[in-house]
Amino acid sequence: MSKKNSNIVAIVCWVVVGLVIGYLIFGKVNGNMISLKTLCLPAENGIKKLASKAADLGSIRLKILACGAAGAVFGYVFGKMRK
Repeated sequence: MSKKNSNIVAIVCWVVVGLVIGYLIFGKVNGNMISLKTLCLPAENGIKKLASKAADLGSIRLKILACGAAGAVFGYVFGKMRK
């Protein structure tokens, strides 16, 4: 595998690891894990929108995505260091 492809694989792997870690850290509300469906899909009706605001899903999504971005940066640096 070429160096470029191995860097891309490292970045993708670390993004996934970052997203999983972010979900495990920030995906809890009132002691319960938020379902992945709830995190990924927009609210469909008023009750879900209200629940979304109460759980502050936007902030939780942002934190999980930030962990994924941090994983991407780590994967990029890790891939460059392996040269």
